[in-house]
Amino acid sequence: MKITVIFVQLIYSMLSIEKTDKIKMELRQLKYFIKAAELQNFTEAAKKLLITQSTLSQQIKQIEDELGILLFERTGKRLFITEAGLEFLPFAKQTVENAQKGIQRIRDLQGIKTGTLKIGITYSLSFGLSNIIQQFLKKYPDIHLEVVNNTAHDLQQMLVQHEIDFALSLKLPNMNPNIEMTTLFEVPLCAVVNDIHPFANATKISVKEVAKQTVILPSKGLSARSCIDDIMEESGTYIKPHLEINDVNILLQIIENSPYVTILAQTTIERRKKLRAIPIIEQKKNLTAALLTLKGEYQKAAAKAFMEIYKEEFFLHNLVN
Repeated sequence: MKITVIFVQLIYSMLSIEKTDKIKMELRQLKYFIKAAELQNFTEAAKKLLITQSTLSQQIKQIEDELGILLFERTGKRLFITEAGLEFLPFAKQTVENAQKGIQRIRDLQGIKTGTLKIGITYSLSFGLSNIIQQFLKKYPDIHLEVVNNTAHDLQQMLVQHEIDFALSLKLPNMNPNIEMTTLFEVPLCAVVNDIHPFANATKISVKEVAKQTVILPSKGLSARSCIDDIMEESGTYIKPHLEINDVNILLQIIENSPYVTILAQTTIERRKKLRAIPIIEQKKNLTAALLTLKGEYQKAAAKAFMEIYKEEFFLHNLVN
């Protein structure tokens, strides 16, 4: 009942403002409110927004004055979003998102000239990424490109929260229903060793043979690890890792300079001359590399252009379907 009363009060306040034609709320202020609501800390929010805390406080107060209701409660040094603030938050987010989409469509009509493109990618699919980025920036020098390397699970969350425009990821068993997946190519899991390891020239290897070695595995939560666990279960062989690590780059550096063994997607070691990938006998199906986008969302022309360059790079290595 209390939430309903506050919601009615909030809507009434907004309607009253419209009738008096005094609303002056700006997108900038909505962005400030959203960040403050996410962090519930004016000091941290101001740092993220690159403004002073006093400026943020003034802008939030302006919004509250226009709405005629408090969006935050301040108790000493602590900050809490009110129930009215929680009701207003999704509308503020939707307004900012719609404005950004509208701006992007106009930019696309004018050609790929300016704007920002945010991409998420798993380490397993970042082979050739530096070359792809260089090609893209050379062709579209005024596009601001942001690339985030993360786990497949975290990339899905970032996509749903509109923190990235699309993701290049290995498919997970449980995909978010709001995400659309376009299959790019299949990737086998392989045992990975350095070029002087006794297994370096092997054409195939069993899970039992791997289990007898000193093994380093990617941490649980990484997409490759889920597939490794499936193979262990299907083969009835448990591999006890001596080390688990969530940074694949560090993992590969260790393998390059030690007699250890790991299991990773084959694409992970492309262009690493000191490493060898050995097919695993018990593997019944490959990993699926995919383009992840939000269902029903408009795709930026810049995103489509980046994907064309990405596909060309992988096509050269006979990976893309």
